Amino acid sequence: MPGAKTHDAITVVSGLALAPIAYPLLLNGGLSLEVSGLDTALVVGAHCLSGLMFSPDLDIDSAIDNRWGIFFWVWRPYMRIVPHHRHWLSHGLVIPPLLRLLYLFVVVSLLFGGVALALAQIGVVVPDYPAQVFDALLLLARAHPREVFAFLVGFITGGAAHSLADWSVTGGKHFLHRLGFRLAQDYSNHDQRHQRQQRW
Repeated sequence: MPGAKTHDAITVVSGLALAPIAYPLLLNGGLSLEVSGLDTALVVGAHCLSGLMFSPDLDIDSAIDNRWGIFFWVWRPYMRIVPHHRHWLSHGLVIPPLLRLLYLFVVVSLLFGGVALALAQIGVVVPDYPAQVFDALLLLARAHPREVFAFLVGFITGGAAHSLADWSVTGGKHFLHRLGFRLAQDYSNHDQRHQRQQRW
């Protein structure tokens, strides 16, 4: 399977390739030049965000979770919950990218709830920010459904680009093996895994 740098290049190139596809489609849908440009930027931006920061390889200790810096630990439970590779929950095309977004929201909400509960024990009352954020997201979806849809499409295609690249290499490798060819390139360490000691 491709390495992290190759996946990054695939994400950026495929994201840029979406622009000349999305823009005419939006323009032909009766949107103005400005709105079509904005929605196209949302698709491309969400695609890159998904591929670079919410990669399917967050299910293992890889170069991807290093990008979260000191917040890498947020993805530790995800690594235990989601089976690694070649599993529809990790490398599927539609559900996994959305699952990673939902997971992050739930984890942040639980962490905030725990902090609020601890502060309540000493008499400090904290507003229910997760509920407020959730309400704001619902309001955003109702007020700007087209923009939210554009973001979600881009987010899904960003994760799908990674999965399709993995499937292509794995499928191509098996196909070549059947024909009697062996790949000289070793993809066993494609994720550039790092132990926690190396991380610091």
